[in-house]
Amino acid sequence: MQILKKGSVAIILFGALIANSQKKAVNFQINYRQSYCGGARPSDEIMADLNKPTPYRFQTIIFVSSKGKVDSIKTTENGDIKIKLRVGKYKVYEAWRYYKKIPTGFSREDFDLVCLQAEWKKEVKEIIVTTKDIKVIDKNEIIYTCPWNVSCILDSRRPPAAE
Repeated sequence: MQILKKGSVAIILFGALIANSQKKAVNFQINYRQSYCGGARPSDEIMADLNKPTPYRFQTIIFVSSKGKVDSIKTTENGDIKIKLRVGKYKVYEAWRYYKKIPTGFSREDFDLVCLQAEWKKEVKEIIVTTKDIKVIDKNEIIYTCPWNVSCILDSRRPPAAE
């Protein structure tokens, strides 16, 4: 009788282990918005068009699990991501944030490093995968800004404004 109990417990534990280790399909889209960088005041139509979400095409996205495991994937032409994840919590980052890079055309001396360090920590989304549910939570919107208005750039490094 005891052998039967031990065997049953082992089967139940093995089944629970397999259920927890299985990956779930997670599908979502990443978009960005564009800032207005023109000279004259934009029309309402231009602003409405800029405020529409645009697919974040062919960009590398970094996933970091709560256990510190890192994975990456490229978005599709439509900004879609299709990935299989184990049960757990994940933070989703733009590659430049995860790898602590600065915008092209600038050097580290152009930025307030304390501000930039805070900027690098901003995840785009958080994903929570449970055995019953998948939640994709928006965290920080991706906004393409004008070169003179990049986050954390020092005022002394901004180009002079037209008078």
